[in-house]
Amino acid sequence: MLVAGMICMTGAEILGESVKQLTDAVTDEQILKNVQTVSSRDADVKEVTRVRARQVGSSALVDVAVTTGPDLSASAMRAVEERIRAKIISDVDGVLDVDVKATGEDVVFCPLMTAEEVAEMEHKISATEVEEGGRKVLENHPDVKSVEGVTAHFLDTVTVRVDANIRVDPNTTVLQANSLAKELRKLLEESNEDIEQANIFLDLNMERPTENRNKVLSQ
Repeated sequence: MLVAGMICMTGAEILGESVKQLTDAVTDEQILKNVQTVSSRDADVKEVTRVRARQVGSSALVDVAVTTGPDLSASAMRAVEERIRAKIISDVDGVLDVDVKATGEDVVFCPLMTAEEVAEMEHKISATEVEEGGRKVLENHPDVKSVEGVTAHFLDTVTVRVDANIRVDPNTTVLQANSLAKELRKLLEESNEDIEQANIFLDLNMERPTENRNKVLSQ
């Protein structure tokens, strides 16, 4: 009887562990705490909104969601995700792999959006298309010497803010630059119904003429 009881207890323990693994339950709660701590230490992370994990043998697969500042570009978001992923794998024992999702803290997803509205969103243009379209609008203006950069920031699921860096004639006055920026903002906002706001920045990093640069270097 004693031996049979021990066998039953061992079987029950094995069954319990198996059920936890099949239901994606993590047996080591310390892993979740360590992942939370490591993720929150990143300078760009405002809040860790979700930490989940499931056991795979002796290791765990981890799923992390964080919020960042509202003005980070897509490439910056990607860098945050990769940085957190590498740090968790390096610093947290027992983690096999990590999936990190970063979103801006001011990004709003409407919970009342119907299936029909979601279907209509499929034809909305991408950030790349917004940026390329904005660049064409700016380059076609006669007072814009060059367009150094155009970045699209999604304010929510459908509206976009565009930030553009341009160069103009170095002899342009502040009053003329302000007037030009106002005109360009209006052109950008009218060029695409999805652009909610446009910001124009003047790039003052003008290169010196070669002669002057050589003269300075020779002194």
